[in-house]
Amino acid sequence: MFKCHARFCGILFLIVFLLSSYSLAGAADKEQIFEVNLNQAVELALKQNADFYLAALDLKQAKAAFNRAVLINDAEMIETAQETLEKQQQSFDNSKRDLITSIRKMYYDLLQHQAAVTDQQRALSRAETQFEIDQTKYDAGVISSLDIQRSENNLLNAKNSYNKELISLETKYLEFNRILGIDLANKVRLTEQIVFEFKPFNMELEEAYKLALDFDQSIAAAEEAVSKAIENVKAADNPYTPPVDLEKALVEQEKAEIKLEQAKVSLYFKIRSDFYSLKNAETDIHTKTRQLKLEQQILQSEEAKYAAGVISNEAVVTQQEKLAQAENAYTQALSSYSQARSNFLVQIGQPEPLWGESYE
Repeated sequence: MFKCHARFCGILFLIVFLLSSYSLAGAADKEQIFEVNLNQAVELALKQNADFYLAALDLKQAKAAFNRAVLINDAEMIETAQETLEKQQQSFDNSKRDLITSIRKMYYDLLQHQAAVTDQQRALSRAETQFEIDQTKYDAGVISSLDIQRSENNLLNAKNSYNKELISLETKYLEFNRILGIDLANKVRLTEQIVFEFKPFNMELEEAYKLALDFDQSIAAAEEAVSKAIENVKAADNPYTPPVDLEKALVEQEKAEIKLEQAKVSLYFKIRSDFYSLKNAETDIHTKTRQLKLEQQILQSEEAKYAAGVISNEAVVTQQEKLAQAENAYTQALSSYSQARSNFLVQIGQPEPLWGESYE
């Protein structure tokens, strides 16, 4: 067995203690609190997100390869490098767009989950109040042990639901940290606030489609391809150009025009699908609103009956659970509708911030 000299062990213990203290101090120094609005979250992700950084590296390499090809002045190498550069530039642009979209969605989801936690906290508060009332009645011998057990179970269920929602929110924050590119141990505080209120969508389908035609990038790219094809036909339509080149240019023009029409049709079906999904979500809001009001009124009625001694607490406890479900369903429906409405407006080039912050 290894035997340690007293002095040596003391020195070794001191070194270990100092190293441990230094590590803990370093961990504490590394932990930060990031207070971010939506724009700040996007800026942070564009600087630190690992996947986006890899896309930037690929683009950087493609640019370097193109510059080398130009320097060598090899036509074939330049053409190949240019094609690669264009593909990497498109991939980079798509990565940037997707990252911004993800940040925007996750930021909103976090706010929605915070609202869900508030709903569960409200349900927990009702269950606690009911348990206090029932405990007082049980101590006075007014209700049975079955009633107090039912009330206690209701309270435990409410606590479990609340804790589950808290864990879900914590997981969402960890995922948000990951996409922002910051350490999972750090804390993020959202400075934006959403007022969850219903805003009707009054635009008609045809109007939305016309706006989308003017804004959609795929349509713009298809229109540009048609313009280039027409220019190529004009350039080939002369006595000095072989007829086969003109024939080829005409075919390319026809293909570009067909692709433009296909893009317009595809966009129409996309807008149509999203439009009616939004309308269905709007209808769902009205349904959930009516149901929420009904459950609130029923609970008030059951509580009044219970206070008068007409019914047991079973009806009250059951109705509290129904009201909690109705509140959660309404919050989710309103959140889904608001986000779908905002996404649709962005899609047709009419962005309307979900909160006061403006963003691109």
